[in-house]
Amino acid sequence: MIIGVDVRCLQDTWRTGVGETTWQILKSLSIFPNVKLVGFANAAKKVDLPPNLHEVMQIVHTHIPNKLKNLCLSLKIGKPIDETLEEKIGQKLDALWLPNPSFVYVSGRVPVVLTVHDLAFCHYPEFFPVRGQFWYFPTVKKLLKSGLPEKSFILTSSQHTADDVIDYSPELNNKTKAVPLGVEQDYFNPPATGIIKSVLNKFNLKKDFILSVGTVEPRKNYKLLLEVYNNLVLKDPAYPYDLVIAGTWGWRSQGLRQLYNSLPTKDRIHFLGYVTAAEKKALYSSCILFAYPSFYEGFGLPVLEAMAAGKPILASQTSSLPEVVGEAGLLLSPYKPEVWQEALDWLARDVASRNIYAARSSKQAQKFSWEKTAATYLDIFKELSS
Repeated sequence: MIIGVDVRCLQDTWRTGVGETTWQILKSLSIFPNVKLVGFANAAKKVDLPPNLHEVMQIVHTHIPNKLKNLCLSLKIGKPIDETLEEKIGQKLDALWLPNPSFVYVSGRVPVVLTVHDLAFCHYPEFFPVRGQFWYFPTVKKLLKSGLPEKSFILTSSQHTADDVIDYSPELNNKTKAVPLGVEQDYFNPPATGIIKSVLNKFNLKKDFILSVGTVEPRKNYKLLLEVYNNLVLKDPAYPYDLVIAGTWGWRSQGLRQLYNSLPTKDRIHFLGYVTAAEKKALYSSCILFAYPSFYEGFGLPVLEAMAAGKPILASQTSSLPEVVGEAGLLLSPYKPEVWQEALDWLARDVASRNIYAARSSKQAQKFSWEKTAATYLDIFKELSS
């Protein structure tokens, strides 16, 4: 089976949620027998592929500047993505996978599977750059309404997002399916002591801290986390745990920077920027609990990773997060900082309760695996191409 894949999301400088999901599914798909993967890339920038795919997965580069290529795809100028791939490899595709709604032009002859991670921009457009509201958002909406061929299917990371898609396009009701994401087995096993120590030294951290992971942008609601933590330390200057936030600085983060710089407790708050997978695993292993006050998530991969590491979870009771956390953590309103402050302080100080929630986290995380996710994807590819 020959599957074309739009791998442009693996050409980003940093591998965030969409890239990580694509990377992991490709890694698992490549293990199945009789599956050939071929990637569609743009410009000459390197594609971040799993190690087992570097030698065997052919990548087709169009070598056109990104903005110009996006415009061509949007206006349907030039060859569709599937035809570009078929012409280059000299074979017909059985299916085309689009790992993220983007600027897309397909012929309609090849079955298409589109992954929709969330429709956050429909709920919170104010959290995104203005240019997205005039350029990217209409493109995604058009793709969902009329940009896919008859033989197509939409896969989402959660039932919440699947319901969002169907609410937006009721005609997609029978062509939409929720496929939960997975978690690497490595997260269940703590890194070696030497690795943990090296990572903590690199970021000048002491073991045992409150952790959050994700791109620093308004949707993640880090403002609440900073204000809550600041109040706790002002109330108790000897508060035993620092706050650590790992993730790249994203759009509209200037306000959070200003807030951080104004806090009298900022020396206890650590923004690490982008961290590698190995560094992230060491951070999960070293924290006492994981806090995730996000307003909206299509899945919440960092929460699942922290659960696999056996960490107590405080997360928002919104969007897809209850599906991921289940009864393994505390789910709170992202609009009530006073509730977060009380829960965070209680869980941070109560070791017995932390141990109970840690055991629940590990058990809940075992329900998820990338192999299961990829197997479901492959079933859909086969069903569409038959």
